[in-house]
Amino acid sequence: MTPFEPPAPPPPASDPLPVEPAFTAAGLAVPVPPLAPSDACATALARFVRQPDLPALPVVEEDGRAVGLLVRGSLLPDGPPPAVVRHPSMPVSSLMDGRPLLVEGRTPLAEIGRRLSGLMPSAWATGFLVVEQERYLGLGTVTGLMAKSAELADLRARQLDEARRQAEQAIRARTAFLATMSHEIRTPLTAMMGFAELLEQEVMGPHGVPLYRDYARDIAESGRHLMELINDLLDLSKADADRLELVEGTVDVVRVAIATARLLAERAARHGVRIVTDVPPDLPPLRADERKLRQMLLNLLSNAVKFTPADGVVTLDAWLADDGTLWLSVHDTGIGMNGDELAKALEPWGQIDSVLARGHVGTGLGLPLTKRLIELHGGRLDIVSRHDEGTVMALVFPPHRIGRSSNPAAAPGGF
Repeated sequence: MTPFEPPAPPPPASDPLPVEPAFTAAGLAVPVPPLAPSDACATALARFVRQPDLPALPVVEEDGRAVGLLVRGSLLPDGPPPAVVRHPSMPVSSLMDGRPLLVEGRTPLAEIGRRLSGLMPSAWATGFLVVEQERYLGLGTVTGLMAKSAELADLRARQLDEARRQAEQAIRARTAFLATMSHEIRTPLTAMMGFAELLEQEVMGPHGVPLYRDYARDIAESGRHLMELINDLLDLSKADADRLELVEGTVDVVRVAIATARLLAERAARHGVRIVTDVPPDLPPLRADERKLRQMLLNLLSNAVKFTPADGVVTLDAWLADDGTLWLSVHDTGIGMNGDELAKALEPWGQIDSVLARGHVGTGLGLPLTKRLIELHGGRLDIVSRHDEGTVMALVFPPHRIGRSSNPAAAPGGF
């Protein structure tokens, strides 16, 4: 380390956006003509007198290496006349700061501020030397740093606004594309599903080969799965674009809950899983979008069945909490999830890799979409899961959506 070399700075922090040359130390360098170490102090004093706003003068060797900084206060202090008046031939090297703050020209503005605060707080008043491999480029000041930092903040704000605008435009384009494609796909898909159901039910007469009936059922089920995927994609895309709207009405929660569980009971039974409902018949009505409520319950029940082994039980229950919130809870005895797996499951297209999951079709859109839909109702998705102990997922609706009158329905039971 040379006598004029400052302490090694900490490694610069990573910048979230690329740093343009104008917003580095090189962009702050004011090309103040330097002094040589052997120049007389009288020369420096004359410079300070001519330039009253100059806080310091750089001192540079003949080879361009920055070696010091002569501060105005060392020649023009408050109080008695300075020594330079008595010794005008004194070299500036005798009064200069031999360890000034040297900042490489490529250093970002944020890093300069950290170094000024942490390493050289005195440089706030005197400034710093901007160098390139110890060769002098110019004098930097805190005033210049503040002005450039404000300019950079304004530029970053404009860049973020433009990035947000482009992202919103891309989401709108994707939503429009999915809406168009879903319409184009639904039309032939509906016909395929209808004809497959006719073949499955042997409306036009029995098949010569009974296996054809099974094939027709598989075609119809695959079509229904594809239709569900199209609907989920479109809804999730609309949610991203804040264009997903609720068609609100007064919903009989008991009826919807039991009907949804019954809808999945046969599919669950094929995998050896039993669905049980425990829904009080006197639950009050709910102000909500009935189709989206059914969609949320289907997603939670399907997910629970998917990760519950044979002979397991999935329970759908509901209750009105003391704080007035309505809870619709799906509890399974499945494999459960740890924290990382739960975070992945809540991401679009995120799927937990397990032996049980591989036996079911799925896209990983159900839970993220359910979370968006319940939040659109002003509620939340509450999840508690433990590995090998099961998972509880609950839709929590706020009190202002709960009606006062009871709405009896069929008594709860198992399927």
